[in-house]
Amino acid sequence: MTVNPSVPRLRCPLCGKSEARVISEMDSFGFKVRYYLCKTCGFVYQNPGESAAADPVFYQETYRQLYQATEEPTAKDLRQQRLRAEYQLELLQSHGVCRLARALDIGASSGTLLQTIHEAYGAETVGVEPGNAYRKLAEAKGFKLYPSLELLKAGDTERFDMVSMMHVLEHLEDPLGTLREIRLDLLADNGFLLVEVPNFYAHDSYELAHLSCFTEHTLAEMLTQAGYKILHTRKHGVPRSETLDLYLAVLAMPQREPDEIATIVPEKNVALKRSLGMLRRNLLTKLKPGKTWLPLEDQA
Repeated sequence: MTVNPSVPRLRCPLCGKSEARVISEMDSFGFKVRYYLCKTCGFVYQNPGESAAADPVFYQETYRQLYQATEEPTAKDLRQQRLRAEYQLELLQSHGVCRLARALDIGASSGTLLQTIHEAYGAETVGVEPGNAYRKLAEAKGFKLYPSLELLKAGDTERFDMVSMMHVLEHLEDPLGTLREIRLDLLADNGFLLVEVPNFYAHDSYELAHLSCFTEHTLAEMLTQAGYKILHTRKHGVPRSETLDLYLAVLAMPQREPDEIATIVPEKNVALKRSLGMLRRNLLTKLKPGKTWLPLEDQA
């Protein structure tokens, strides 16, 4: 796996501007990782031209090996997926999503959320998952999965009542473009978009595979720019923490006729908010370790 030696100039995934400063540099799994803070809108991101995680084969051959030392699904990861799927189902049902005929999960992994949605709604469920071992596990459960969004679009032209992306958006080179593509090509006019990402002000966030870091504000701005209306935003720690809002979950719908794209409202004091968030995280880890970090291993 190689990184393109001709590094393109910076381009913010949210506003498209190139003016930025380095906000953090570190080693992650033996790779140099550098994050930039956009001076125009406050978005935090890696330059894909500098990142090994932007390599097309990264998620097929490298990602799981780096993060869990095996391509095969682990008990810890599967339990985490089950708890997360149960939480997302509660979010959907508590906010009036009472009928789904077709649902698509992008980054479907082992198919846990597909199974949860199918059992709760009787929906036809389809997934996209680049990882071979996880995709095979989901297919063994009877679900239809595609290795890429492009192959899905070539093989399935019917629109979906819901499209979900659990911890996918932060991995994409062009998250805004993907959100627009979903609205224009995949999601029904009255369909739902369900997205969850790490919360930059509570989660580690800085790691090789995260090309973008989202705050509640920048996630909302990106969804607005992509033509969505936000119905609900929830900050939570499930399944990892009772005290930290590690994740941002958003339920949205496409605007029927998106107005002229609104001007992006920049986020201020991002570096300060990050520092305060990490300070709070470290303090809670010391004061309430059992509630701040919940065990996932060796539990059925």
